[in-house]
Amino acid sequence: MPQDIVSDRDSRFTGNFWTELFKLFGSQLSMSSSYHPESDGQTERFNSMLEEYLHHFVSATQKNWVKLLDVAQLCFNSRKSSSTGKSAFEIVNGQQPLLPHTVNVPNAGKSPRAISFSEEWRQNIDLAHSYLEKAARRMKKHADKNMRSQEFNVGDKVMVKLLPQDRKFLRGRDSRHLQKYEGPLTIVKKIGKMAYKVDPPHWWSGQLHPVFHVSMLKPFYEDTADPSRGRIRRPGLKPKAAGKRVAEAILNDRVNTASRKRHQEYLVKWQGYMDEENTWE
Repeated sequence: MPQDIVSDRDSRFTGNFWTELFKLFGSQLSMSSSYHPESDGQTERFNSMLEEYLHHFVSATQKNWVKLLDVAQLCFNSRKSSSTGKSAFEIVNGQQPLLPHTVNVPNAGKSPRAISFSEEWRQNIDLAHSYLEKAARRMKKHADKNMRSQEFNVGDKVMVKLLPQDRKFLRGRDSRHLQKYEGPLTIVKKIGKMAYKVDPPHWWSGQLHPVFHVSMLKPFYEDTADPSRGRIRRPGLKPKAAGKRVAEAILNDRVNTASRKRHQEYLVKWQGYMDEENTWE
């Protein structure tokens, strides 16, 4: 069993069953910060570079790229990693493979067909290597360009960028009128080097994880002439009742005919809960 597993905050990993199961197996779950796939940097960089590499390789070999996938795979697996100093092939097999371009045998000239085949192999290997290096350079350039050096301190006010899937607790409102950033919120803790925990407002209602990568945050600058400018206001929520929910109002009624037995149902607004949590009872 692995000692540490890096994953996103999928419910399959954050649920009680899996959390307890991994604990019993001695595996630690390292959750990523909200909407930051780079948290599992090794996997993300590998996938991104592989996609970039295949994109260039396919573009250069439009007609026969399917037949040359074995060449692309061999070159990729024989490329040495900058972090380990070894290739995937070397880690698995204990040594680097002997590729056609690394073997220099004098041309005997007895079989033109064999010579042509070997030359074509060398050319394909060189082509694959060149695009592999190009993909690695482009991925590094892109990563360096998007790397943010923004830092925050505990107590700083920030605005948090929420993605469309975050706004489910704001249903019923026109998404075109919603601002991209919510806040200001207060930084309460720094998590690692690139993530921060914020003090969640009441209207989150426990539906969002309060830890965000720095790329999802921006400083909040208060307008001295108009202190309310830039601040997002949400309606207050009543405290949730302990134990059973308490009905606040009956909003609608209907006759449920889904089953064989018709029965009356009522749309209940629960005390201390938002409108999207209304239920038919």
